[in-house]
Amino acid sequence: MTKHYAIIHFWPARDGFGKRMDLLAEALSPAGRMARIRTPSQLLGLMAGKAMRRGQVSLIIYTSLLAPLVGVLKLFRPDLRVYYMVRGDEVTWAEHANRRLRARAGRALQRLMVRLRCRFVFASADLHEAFVERLGPIAWARVLPNTLGEPLPDIRPFDGRLALVGDFGSVKNIECVVESLAGGEHRVDLYGNRSMPDAWKRPWLHAHGFVRDLKSALGKSSLLVLASVSEGFPNVLLDALQAGCGVVVHRDFPFRRLPVAEQWRFRLNRVRRRGPASGRGAADSGDLPRVLRKLRAGRQDFKRANPALIRLVESDWRRRVLDVFA
Repeated sequence: MTKHYAIIHFWPARDGFGKRMDLLAEALSPAGRMARIRTPSQLLGLMAGKAMRRGQVSLIIYTSLLAPLVGVLKLFRPDLRVYYMVRGDEVTWAEHANRRLRARAGRALQRLMVRLRCRFVFASADLHEAFVERLGPIAWARVLPNTLGEPLPDIRPFDGRLALVGDFGSVKNIECVVESLAGGEHRVDLYGNRSMPDAWKRPWLHAHGFVRDLKSALGKSSLLVLASVSEGFPNVLLDALQAGCGVVVHRDFPFRRLPVAEQWRFRLNRVRRRGPASGRGAADSGDLPRVLRKLRAGRQDFKRANPALIRLVESDWRRRVLDVFA
């Protein structure tokens, strides 16, 4: 009996997110037929088709906003299999953006997804742990990190060239990194920003905005700083390692359980969206400068220090996908 998989995404899929959906569809193609549902009429056609009546269809969604739709569909097909792909935490994102109503809605919709017995597929163990703490036991859950299935190149030792990826006022949390690097010891290249607020301009911070080939751009740096407060396993981590650029991550959620060695971790205390601290009494901005000095002085080998992460990233993505969905 042929399986049918349908990815529902009514909103435009941009940048790396769209690429990840394409890779998922490609990886699932040996297991069954794939469809991309972009309009309500396409969904109605799917629901009325023979495959749905025979119970051969599995739906894949990427946002809890579709929970009410899932509830309606399950009224007609209680056995409908729905996979909820959790690539980041909607609630943390909304709280970070001061969208309290959206955060409350996110919690309620995620609880509904649990009650509807959706299958949760998390990008990282950190996300899985956070959701269980918030929602209680989840009947069916798997962890599916973004991996490459191919060997990584050599990683350059840190030589003072840093990279940041993200926009100001976002969950990427780049303001904290800029503030903590106030001494200007390093060259910092920023990619993916849509703005450059005057409050954050520095002579050592070089903003490039959106770049078409991020991987090539990261090849000009030797270390990427990840300070996100939401993403479990960001695509930019893979881009950096493929470009021969090492990474440092902070110690808190969502990177607590990411297998990165302690010497490649830093403490970052405060999220600042409106502007840098100034004068006496400014908040402690963490120990990132100390960590960077030690890495630069020791010229440590990233791959040798992080074998568990390297094995994870090099593991077979397609096999992992089939283990979860097939």
